[in-house]
Amino acid sequence: MSQLIVHGGTRVLTSVQLAESYNTNAKIINRNFSRNQDQFIEGEHYFQLSGETLKAFKAERPEDASLKFASSLNLWTEKGAWLHSSFLKGKRAKEAFTALVDSYYSILEAPPQPIMQQGQAPLAITLEAYQQLESRVTTLEDMLKQQVTLHSGEQSRLRAAVGERVHALAKDRGARPTLFRAIYSAIKERYQVGSYRDVKQHELQDALKFVAKWGGETS
Repeated sequence: MSQLIVHGGTRVLTSVQLAESYNTNAKIINRNFSRNQDQFIEGEHYFQLSGETLKAFKAERPEDASLKFASSLNLWTEKGAWLHSSFLKGKRAKEAFTALVDSYYSILEAPPQPIMQQGQAPLAITLEAYQQLESRVTTLEDMLKQQVTLHSGEQSRLRAAVGERVHALAKDRGARPTLFRAIYSAIKERYQVGSYRDVKQHELQDALKFVAKWGGETS
């Protein structure tokens, strides 16, 4: 992991560091933020540096070339990193986020080493503290699972199901375009998404059943 950064008492990562952890690049991190900015809350998911604050931040890191021409800079909190992982496809993002929680955003700070008397063993982490950390990781993994959208293969399955249903309902080719528009509109309304591609992975089976039973309603 790159150099530890603490801002306002909170551990944070730059876009470059976060991209490195997710095996992507900072342009994709910044693009996803721009496209989904309404989901990010400043002070909770990220801190934005500019002006004198950014100047001071750069001065502390003169060797960091990625900061040289930045006119503003976002620093991502644990919640921000989780939100970014939900916009990235594939298993890698989930695994990387779990690793970040374990090794970087951990709630457990390394305690100072006590002065040990001869023959005395150091205290290990308490069971309660370990269980708290384990519970937190599990909760965040569950939250991430609820946000992951369909990957390309799952999108293809849903499109194929839509095609089969439309062809079953309309033998007349001329009626099919209207049905295609209607069924995709029904999917977007049911799952409150802008595109069928944004249906969540955990909703795929429900979506397939919905399509199979769709009655061909048009408005």
